[in-house]
Amino acid sequence: MFAKFFKPRWQHNKATVRIRAVHRLSPGNTEHREVLARLARQDQSVDVRLAAVEKIAAPDLLSDILAHDEDPDIRRSVAKRICEIILDPGYTYSQQHECISCLQDENMLAHIALNSENSKLQQQAIQRINDQHSLISVIVNGNCTQLRQLAAEKLESSELLEQAAKAIRGRDKTVYRIIRNKQQQQQEQARQQEQLLLRKEELLCSLEQLSRTAYFPLYSAKLEALSLQWKALTDAHDASMDQRYKDLVECCQSTLRAEQIKNEQQQAEQQKIHSQTLQQTALRQKLEDTVNRCASLIAGELFGKADLDAEQSCWDNNCTELQEIDATKASALIKPLKQRFDHYQQAGRTWLQHQQAIIALLDAEQPEAAEKPLLLSQLEQIDRFTEQLNWPDDVKSPEPLQNLKQQRETLVQQINLLKREQQHSNQDLSELLNQLEQQIDAGQIKRASQLEQKAEAQFSELNGTLPKSLQQRYKGLLARLIELKNWQGFAVSAKKEELCEAMEALIGSTTEPPLLAKQINALQLQWKALDSGDPLHSHKVWQRFKAASDQAYSPCEQYFRVQKQQRTDNLKKRINLAAELSNFLEQVDWEQADWSLIEQVSRTAKREWKEYAPVDRTPGRQVQTEFNALLKQIDHKISAHRDQVAGEKKALLEQAEQLLLEDNISTAAADIKRLQKRWKEVGNTFHSVERELWPAFRHACNLVFEKLNQQQKIHKPAHSTTEKNDSLALVDSPAYQALLSRIALCDQLENFIQDGTLDQLALDEIEAAWAQCGAVDNDFGPRINARYERLLAYISGEIEIEDLLAITEKSLRQLCIRLEILLGLESPEQDQSLRMEYQMDRLQQALEQRQTSTDNNDLKQLELEWQCQPLTLQHEALQIRFYSNLQQVS
Repeated sequence: MFAKFFKPRWQHNKATVRIRAVHRLSPGNTEHREVLARLARQDQSVDVRLAAVEKIAAPDLLSDILAHDEDPDIRRSVAKRICEIILDPGYTYSQQHECISCLQDENMLAHIALNSENSKLQQQAIQRINDQHSLISVIVNGNCTQLRQLAAEKLESSELLEQAAKAIRGRDKTVYRIIRNKQQQQQEQARQQEQLLLRKEELLCSLEQLSRTAYFPLYSAKLEALSLQWKALTDAHDASMDQRYKDLVECCQSTLRAEQIKNEQQQAEQQKIHSQTLQQTALRQKLEDTVNRCASLIAGELFGKADLDAEQSCWDNNCTELQEIDATKASALIKPLKQRFDHYQQAGRTWLQHQQAIIALLDAEQPEAAEKPLLLSQLEQIDRFTEQLNWPDDVKSPEPLQNLKQQRETLVQQINLLKREQQHSNQDLSELLNQLEQQIDAGQIKRASQLEQKAEAQFSELNGTLPKSLQQRYKGLLARLIELKNWQGFAVSAKKEELCEAMEALIGSTTEPPLLAKQINALQLQWKALDSGDPLHSHKVWQRFKAASDQAYSPCEQYFRVQKQQRTDNLKKRINLAAELSNFLEQVDWEQADWSLIEQVSRTAKREWKEYAPVDRTPGRQVQTEFNALLKQIDHKISAHRDQVAGEKKALLEQAEQLLLEDNISTAAADIKRLQKRWKEVGNTFHSVERELWPAFRHACNLVFEKLNQQQKIHKPAHSTTEKNDSLALVDSPAYQALLSRIALCDQLENFIQDGTLDQLALDEIEAAWAQCGAVDNDFGPRINARYERLLAYISGEIEIEDLLAITEKSLRQLCIRLEILLGLESPEQDQSLRMEYQMDRLQQALEQRQTSTDNNDLKQLELEWQCQPLTLQHEALQIRFYSNLQQVS
């Protein structure tokens, strides 16, 4: 009964008593620590458990209670106690680290990150915070930039990023830059997501079109390709699109299944047809065997009518079976074989009928070779038997029939011999008369007269034994020849008179010599054609025509003599040019070469070579080969030098970009000027490489000079403010923005021209964009329009590239001089006369500009005028000269 008086106070029935006992317990005592753990876990009173939690200092025990206790108040109290331990400097880092590892309350973690003095604990707390509002609280209220940077790296909400950017702007540039980068990344991700969704929509449209399309051979492959493309777009999810995709794929699959069923039906039908085809092939083979047996039967001679009837019966039975399978195809299969079979049957039966008569004809006595009527009669009888038999060519004929054919050949030879002997006598004369008639028809009197004399001699030799038809034909041709001689003599004389008059009309003609020579040659060819058939051949008329020809050709002879001399001179000039170029290449010290001079020599040589034309083809071919080899050699050297220059300019660009990191901006600006000078000295590289390197180099130089300008503006704030306001007013104007848009379009068009990728589609897009640009003010509107119109004129072929570059070079050189006058700088020696001329025209204005400080608006206007000129990158030296001077005050 006295046991209750000795029971510990923390086991008392009343919760208030147990709470007071808990306050007396020490966390450092091992026994008390176990009591506190037991009370915090098992006591029935929440207040007692809360009191025990407040006394516990063991991180592992607090972590266990926090992880397993079901009472939210207890878990909150445990979390609070853990937070106190973490913030209490009296605990070790390992205890604090263990506590923070089990803490899940992100508000507590944010509180620790904001209030802890240990940077490692702050970073650990930030790493465990995922709540966006807690992170923004740390970003705004964090006591160090590293802490705010860690929180900014974990912030993902676009709205909170915007809030954080507004709150931190001007306070922490690094954190602000991190937030801005994350916003840009989110915008880029949103853009990519939108592109993926657009791509999915395109695929859905393709699938929808495919689902509406009837089956074609590549249907399945196209569906599979579209499905693979869809599966590749896993980063973009849209429930409605996914459902549409499933429905469309199912629709396409149904089309494939329907096609598969159709194919299976077709295969079954084909199998049936194949089976019928096999049967038909077997029956056709039987028919072919029957035909071959019939052919062998009649070729053996020892056959009778019964043998032929048996083969006919077999043929009819096979045909009947074939008709029963397919009557339509049976006719096509039987037809070629039936013709042969019927032919064999008919030949065999006819042979049986006329066999005795043929043998009797062969035994009859043969007539003499001179008895032509008997020979013809016997030949006619043999032809009649042969026609009736109509023996097949592919079947061996019976021996009597072979003898009959040999006898026919003998008769034919005898008859043909008689005919040849009878026709040989008049064949030559008939051919001669044919030639005579052809010459008369062609109007060739001279040749016709020769043939007529020859024909008359042959008639005399034959002495009237020729057929009357040939005699009558000869008389008719003789009469035509006499008549033709009378008429042609009159007609040719008149035509020759006309040719003489036409040739005399060409004397003193102002026609160009090449055309005049062609006209003279044409008249001479006409004279030659007429004179060959002229029976009179008047020498007087010929002398007149010849004299007129010589006088008319006199200017042509002088012209062609000059042309020949010109070709000879051009060939000598080309030989000298090739020799000079060869000597120049031998004398060049390639280790210390003047590359500008070498490129100029190459261009001059090519231009002069074109000027020295034409030359005679054969002698000019060898010097052309030598010149091409020299050009190839010098072009190879120039290309190697340009590669070297490209490498050195890339190194200069890297040095310029490194100077952006230089702290001493004055030193960096001096180094930039040194690099600019070196850039000029190294020379030119390929235009495509120059277009890539020069803008980057110029941009790096601009950045250095901008830093220098900002440093200098500190000493003259009022003037800088005024210039800045003027510049902002210019930049913000709609006319200025429209001008920049048009400059960008011209740059894009020039890039297309230089790359050789300009097509009609790209040109139409640029023209449409040009039409949509806003209006430009009156100062720069005509200039940028002139640049655009000159580029279009070059594209259409209205202006050559050399002319366009010459116009541009003059304008760019004037702009360089104006900038140098404005800045008080000296111009190069070769431009001193042009500068003096410009100063004389605008003397007063130039003096005012020298007396006042340089205005940024004036510089900006000069730069805009520069950008309104076409093909500025083609003039590299002027480009570097202009922007190097401009950057000195930028």
